[in-house]
Amino acid sequence: MPKFAIGQKWTSKSEPELGVGQVVKQDFRTITLLFPISGEQRIYNSKSEPPLNRYILKTGEKAVSIRGASLFVEEIIEDEDLLYYKSKGKVIPEALLHFKPMSEDNADILGKLQNFSSNFDFCLRERAAKLRGIWKSSIARGMLGPRLRLLPHQLYLSFRALKDVSLPRLMLSDEVGLGKTIESGLIWNALQTEGRIKRTLIIVPDQLKNQWIIELGKRFNCWFTNIDDDYLSEHRKYAADKQNVFSLHDCVICSLEFLIANRYVAAAALEVSWDLLIIDEAHRLIKTSKGANAEYVLAEEFSQKIPGLLLLSGTPIQLAPEAYFYRLKLLDSARFQNLEEFEKNQSNYKKVAKDLSKIPFDSDKELSWEDLQKNIPEKSPIRSWLPIKADLSLTAAEWMRRVIDALGTSSSVFRNTRKSVKGFPRRVLKTYPLGVESERFRVESGELRVESYVLNSWLCSFVEECRGEKVLLICSSSEKVVELLGILEEGTAVAFKEEESSLERDRAVAAWMDTEGPNILLSSEIGSEGRNFQCAKHLVLFDLPEDSSLLEQRIGRLDRIGQGEEIYIHVPFIKKSKMEMLFLWYHEALGIFEHSLMGGGEMYAKFEKELKEYLANPEKKYSKFVKEFLPLGKKEMALLNKKAEEGRDRLLEFNSQNKKISGELLAEAKRMDANEELLPFAFDMLEALDVDVQKGIYPDSFVLKGAPEHSEHAELLGVENARSMENGEISEFDGCSVTVITSREAALNYENISFFHWEHPIMQRLFDKALGDDFGSSACVFCDLVPPGKIFVQYNFILTFSVNANWGINNLFGEKFLSVIIDSDGNLQSDLAKELDTAALKNSKADIPDSVLEYFAAEGFETAKNSLKSKAKKIAKETEKLVISALESELHRLEETSMLLRGFELSKMLIQKKRDIEACKKSLENPKLRLDGMRILCTI
Repeated sequence: MPKFAIGQKWTSKSEPELGVGQVVKQDFRTITLLFPISGEQRIYNSKSEPPLNRYILKTGEKAVSIRGASLFVEEIIEDEDLLYYKSKGKVIPEALLHFKPMSEDNADILGKLQNFSSNFDFCLRERAAKLRGIWKSSIARGMLGPRLRLLPHQLYLSFRALKDVSLPRLMLSDEVGLGKTIESGLIWNALQTEGRIKRTLIIVPDQLKNQWIIELGKRFNCWFTNIDDDYLSEHRKYAADKQNVFSLHDCVICSLEFLIANRYVAAAALEVSWDLLIIDEAHRLIKTSKGANAEYVLAEEFSQKIPGLLLLSGTPIQLAPEAYFYRLKLLDSARFQNLEEFEKNQSNYKKVAKDLSKIPFDSDKELSWEDLQKNIPEKSPIRSWLPIKADLSLTAAEWMRRVIDALGTSSSVFRNTRKSVKGFPRRVLKTYPLGVESERFRVESGELRVESYVLNSWLCSFVEECRGEKVLLICSSSEKVVELLGILEEGTAVAFKEEESSLERDRAVAAWMDTEGPNILLSSEIGSEGRNFQCAKHLVLFDLPEDSSLLEQRIGRLDRIGQGEEIYIHVPFIKKSKMEMLFLWYHEALGIFEHSLMGGGEMYAKFEKELKEYLANPEKKYSKFVKEFLPLGKKEMALLNKKAEEGRDRLLEFNSQNKKISGELLAEAKRMDANEELLPFAFDMLEALDVDVQKGIYPDSFVLKGAPEHSEHAELLGVENARSMENGEISEFDGCSVTVITSREAALNYENISFFHWEHPIMQRLFDKALGDDFGSSACVFCDLVPPGKIFVQYNFILTFSVNANWGINNLFGEKFLSVIIDSDGNLQSDLAKELDTAALKNSKADIPDSVLEYFAAEGFETAKNSLKSKAKKIAKETEKLVISALESELHRLEETSMLLRGFELSKMLIQKKRDIEACKKSLENPKLRLDGMRILCTI
């Protein structure tokens, strides 16, 4: 096991194009390496064997320090795990060693040719190189791995968030049900995948914390550490020092209430260098000219220290414009400095929005210059810009987005609504008012018992009527689920409740989804929390919660994009009971059963006290509730809806989507999903590593089983605690197994099984193993296409560029796989290269003369490399065209935004963008051809 220390130099076995990296951070389980040449960092598990090689200069090599001093190495000494290069009284510590690109060494090449592995391993390496190149070049990279239904508006927001050089500072304000949590998760995942962030802190209201943890764990393969009172108590028991607990984890979640109540904990969190902060329910952060609440003060402290920030809030901005300004100030204090100026700009923006009200933003057709010419009024201030802009090689839609960026807030805020995002079903309400036949029976048996009996009887008859249909029933308690399960005919229903393990719940859902399985799923409130039950069109609300957001959450299990034309909401209730009063409040006042609820939180805050008083005494207050309270609530809700609709920002909604780009992202994601080479490679690679692969019991599932004699399988499969502990020591490894699922559709239905795809941790480890320097890097095979007595060598190269990850265009650079075959006379064998994939190849143990191998390690290698230089330059030129176009397009957007903002300067961003373009051009001038593998082809 290597010993790591801050300052050490290492290179990556699987990503040598990163150059030389330096250990910049170390904790008890991980090390962080910074690779300055590529501008990226990587985190490795220091408790295993990370895919790294120590970078050590040889005697006689020139050592150059970052300060300019140099020497020719005469002696190398090691002190406290760090190397020191010495010569004639001079010393250069490795921590101060200048970073330089890596180069191939002829001796290393010869060593590989003399110690070849099997052709099977060589082919695995070749397949891995090609597949990883495809993945790294994909515009959907970072969006492929999560267990998600691919939705265009969510893919586009992730794409937009990654475009800037700086980390995103955005407000995601989609309407309820459009997936703000998913959007923030996608952005986080993409930033992680590109190596732009390491540490993330999520702050959410306490009641949403567990939901976030589960959502991120199941959908994004990352289980955030929940730091709360329980965690701190456990830590104090075992901690040997006063180490900051926040520094022990890269992905942490805390409740807003916990941080406010425990300022010392918040202070500890502020000491850590976070890269990204996500705050949910951001409308709770309130500041006005009169002062700020504790939530806002806390958020302000964190936002000033953390470069990336995502604020999530579905509350319409029109309901509290002053507080909205101060939230924007958290995102961009330079642009949003003055409230009066902001209000003035918003007033002007509204006038422009009114001028543009006739433009067909909601049309499925791409916006045209003709649409703008036809619909922008003659007196509009932006009318005069049109003739000039129409001459540019710019689409009308892109020009319109630039105007919106400059005049509104949409470079910082994104908002999608159900009106702008298509595909939601229509809600159809079915009510079942139930009466009690005898008042005396109600009194003698107890009111609650009678109501339960009547509702249970109704359910039995309802189930009979719905045979053959899939039905989801949600109620508030597990006890009620058990009771209902007991009264229904055996085999007609299955339970889904808190007390069961997640695996048991998954099995229940699987049985219910089976066409021959039970037709009704009885769920407690846990079924409201983010689960997908789209195979059902019928939702039974067996009781109603007092919290309207929870009711919307229940309905949201079926009311999802792609569900179909209609969903049916069935609500049984006893006449003149508390449940009927709740039903009337939700139906007649809030309108939640027909439409997605907006402003529910404001309604609850205003009417909570009165509503509870009415619900506490339905017998005496029912009449007054219907005659006075319901009309009052209905009137208030109408005002809120009117205010929200009047303030609906159609320009912001237009700018939050881009049908062309989102269509390209969706098509690319589907193409990557359909790749037929990824899984065969993965299973072959697992076989090569002695991991057993068996068909699982679920659709498209497999069991990956590690062998007891291979302790490294626990690390490969990501299985914690696979080694048992005895007296603090690790005992013998006893094997491990992981069940994975390989299709996106099946993964959405079986949420407890890991989605095995491009970006799954196991898949990425397989790439690393296959491309490590000790796996399949050379082979020797018999090939009947080679002339008798001849020896050819196939050289596989990876074409890479030194790219700064913060440019946000890594996919345009990608990795390119290039291959060439050279004979012993230095001639290219292009025809053979075309036929090699179908040739019969067998492992050979031919005794090839050292002189021949030395030729192929030196002159042959140079010939092969030189033969590809023109092709490499052509690829670099094509790549430059794409990259510079993307960067200059963003530069033009910034320049136009700066001009239109009338005085607000984006000078720093413009200067940085121009520098990026120049740096990018230099990177493209020097593409790097890295030798990745060699295969000897002979007839001996």
